[in-house]
Amino acid sequence: MRTVVLALLGLLASLGAAEIRRGEIGGAKFTVALPGEKAWQGKLVLLAHGYRPAAAPLGADLDVGDDFSRPLLAEGWAVATTSYRRNGWIVGDAIADLAALRDHIAREVGPVKRCLVVGNSMGGLIVTRIAEGALDGVDGVVAIGAYLGDGETEAYHPALTWQPKVPVLFLTNQDELEHPAHYVSAAGTERTAFWKVARDGHCNTSDLERLNALRAVDAWVDGKPPARERDGTVPPPRRPSTASAVEEGGLEGRVRLAHEAWGNLSTDLVAADLETLGLKRGDPAVVSAPGGKGRLEVTVVGFRSDVKPGKGALYVTVDGWVLVEINHGNAAKALGVKTGDKLRISK
Repeated sequence: MRTVVLALLGLLASLGAAEIRRGEIGGAKFTVALPGEKAWQGKLVLLAHGYRPAAAPLGADLDVGDDFSRPLLAEGWAVATTSYRRNGWIVGDAIADLAALRDHIAREVGPVKRCLVVGNSMGGLIVTRIAEGALDGVDGVVAIGAYLGDGETEAYHPALTWQPKVPVLFLTNQDELEHPAHYVSAAGTERTAFWKVARDGHCNTSDLERLNALRAVDAWVDGKPPARERDGTVPPPRRPSTASAVEEGGLEGRVRLAHEAWGNLSTDLVAADLETLGLKRGDPAVVSAPGGKGRLEVTVVGFRSDVKPGKGALYVTVDGWVLVEINHGNAAKALGVKTGDKLRISK
């Protein structure tokens, strides 16, 4: 497939020495994080995101400071993601866009000696198809919360062959075991592993849980197979507070990442900050942006599904950060904030 690169930007990331390159290939936005030309060892992790509504903006989010990407970059890996050329229920186009991104990196940075792909939800289906040979030059995949259906009925996706050619490790929450369990049963355990996370939720897995799964696949490619079935749960970290008290009441931090497509806000506030404010599960709270940009009423919950569609939620993620979102809405737009902006939480 012939692709035209419409834009390419290189700059130093604010966290660490990673070089961030952004651009667009065939209508698909991309972000590539490199450990530096001399540090890169030809090892690449591609990220395949899940379903996004057709009307949502295209976005290639990548947080180089999280507990997944940061260690990989320090070890000489490159990490890259694509928005895909369009949103909606797509599989074939997504695979083509991942292939185009990998080929672009090979041309612009250097030969890719090892390529692993990590996908969540619909992305779990995408990487499973990649493991079956839908994309050459991939050494192994991690499928997180994999939805293996056809997107319309209860049937499994018709393109599935149930015959992976490279290792595929399924990392799945305890209440979503049906699809990966069926795949492992049909495909056998020669090239499949099934790691369960003792936590409810869709793709509700931590950076460290994902990193452990990826490292297991990497070792598998080197001839060291992991446990074919195990508990992949990692307890949430207890992070120290860096928040500042404000005169008007409440605590102030910053937006670590504003999700381009969904508008969810990962902050640098932590569980200890909610305790300082006396906020517990079920309590109402207010999230605001300094300067009168916006104000959002939220409820402290355990997970996003605990509030009704259109309502604001505030909870501590499995990675230990406070997250602000509107269930089926866009918190970033409601508050008028972006990555790096200040944010306040009060009772």
